[in-house]
Amino acid sequence: MGFPIFNSKELSNGKVYSLSNPGGRYEYFHAKLGSKIDEVKSFLENNTFVGFMLAKKMAGKGTYAKMLEEILGRERFAHISVGDIVREVHEILVDSSRSAEKKNMRHYLEKYYRGLMTIEEAFEAIENRSQGKISIPTELILPLLKREIEKIGRKALFIDGLPRNLDQVSYSLYFRDLINYRDDPDFFVLVDTPLEVIENRMKHRLVCPVCNTSKSLTYNPTKFVNYDAGQNKFYLLCDNVNCSGYNNARYVEKEGDASGVASIKERLDLDEKLMKMAITIYGIPKVLVRSAVPVEIAHDYLEDYEFQQEYSYKYEDGEIKVSKKPWEFKDDSGVVSNTMLAATYVLNMFSQIHKILIG
Repeated sequence: MGFPIFNSKELSNGKVYSLSNPGGRYEYFHAKLGSKIDEVKSFLENNTFVGFMLAKKMAGKGTYAKMLEEILGRERFAHISVGDIVREVHEILVDSSRSAEKKNMRHYLEKYYRGLMTIEEAFEAIENRSQGKISIPTELILPLLKREIEKIGRKALFIDGLPRNLDQVSYSLYFRDLINYRDDPDFFVLVDTPLEVIENRMKHRLVCPVCNTSKSLTYNPTKFVNYDAGQNKFYLLCDNVNCSGYNNARYVEKEGDASGVASIKERLDLDEKLMKMAITIYGIPKVLVRSAVPVEIAHDYLEDYEFQQEYSYKYEDGEIKVSKKPWEFKDDSGVVSNTMLAATYVLNMFSQIHKILIG
């Protein structure tokens, strides 16, 4: 089974939509998905689903989940990141002011945790996770996930981070039974992202030092692009209206990104193995999302405003001049390709999810 090219252009109504803001995306999704949105919302009045997101690091899983939440509403849908859960538990364990939370978590694990480690050893595994001393066992991840789901309530879920290794694939296949979702549908969401895309996303990624929002001067700039004459370089200011650094905080490079995929090669190799295994498993539907579209046919499948752009800048006569063109890169087979904006990835995902849920 391969990753088909999604034909967004066949859903065209001739209009152009802004995909950089929630209002524009709302119009775009409703125009292109039509009644499918209401049909899935109606399904979720009495049912849920569990989608397991499998993709390489930097594929954009969190972004896609946020946009699905825009479509379905926070009251129906939630995104759970195993990595975020573990980081939150780590903060509770190392922060002495959160002893009550630690006590509550211990009580919960005493009830639901079953494993070869003691709870103290399990806590130690989380405290030392960044040092690579002890791996965090799946038997601990499962009750922590169950606890998080109970806090969220019964909603449709996208789970990012399970399975994280080959041994966890079988757990994910029966996870809906473990959390009492029973007959509600489950499926894998597999996003195929070329290494060159990941490499460039990493090397060009910038973050706001205040709100930690991620952007890119080259591929995803904020609306505030400035020029530093002293350093002869362009830079971004935060445009997150909920950030105290709005139009003031200067974006910075994220530590470790400069080395690109070399710094996460082991993780990327494992992600690749997980996806190859998942795609061959029988009995569970798959949502297949392809990132790369060969340049020679891209305009047959994507509308002009759906292309991911590559931005460049010049400073002339006291003004910043911006130019852009569709981003070109080589896929993992060496084919020169384009990719699309995140909203079009989500359009593809939702169309396939609708088919799984509604038929």
